[in-house]
Amino acid sequence: EAVLGSSLFSPFPFHSVYSVEDHKKHVDWIKEINPDAIVSVKVSTPTDVDMVAVGSYYAGANIIHLDGSYGGTGAAPDIAKKNIAMPIEYAIPKVHEFLKEQGMRDKMTLIASGGIRTAHDVAKAIALGADGVVIGTAELVALGCVRCGNCESGRGCPRGIATTDPELSRAVDTEWGAQRLINLYAAWRSEIVDILKRFGMRCIKELVGRYDCLYASV
Repeated sequence: EAVLGSSLFSPFPFHSVYSVEDHKKHVDWIKEINPDAIVSVKVSTPTDVDMVAVGSYYAGANIIHLDGSYGGTGAAPDIAKKNIAMPIEYAIPKVHEFLKEQGMRDKMTLIASGGIRTAHDVAKAIALGADGVVIGTAELVALGCVRCGNCESGRGCPRGIATTDPELSRAVDTEWGAQRLINLYAAWRSEIVDILKRFGMRCIKELVGRYDCLYASV
């Protein structure tokens, strides 16, 4: 629980989930409350992330959200932010191919996050096998984040974004921030449309799993 005046700490393990059965209990609980709920399961990317994804399928999840290294919250310890999980570029095709082999790929939506900084990162993630992406840091920067790394420290955010302090919160211009986010999404959309045109594609779904559209720059 958060304590007023104390810095936050975001632990990375979930001590109530150690098996597919534990996982299923959580999903069943959500669907009991709301039978129409679309359940998204966010997981880190260990070396057996493909097995974790299959476990999420059997647990009843609709979406598997892979969160690779270089993502995460500012309140997490450095060892969790920088040394746990494989890069998303390795995790996406690993899960995409394994779900295909198991005949589950069309039954699961695959979302990726962690290091998605530009429109080209979005296109790359989708070409590797993701159906879509989640971004966080790019949006924060658009809102004025200066990447000081003090998200969890209460009064540590100089731009008033990651704080509940009334004085600091007044530093946020919501109209300005909203327009900046609109500009970000519009620019990314324009770039992605241009990328699709270059490949002769009419829909971004055509890019999913197209490894042949990628090349390594040395």
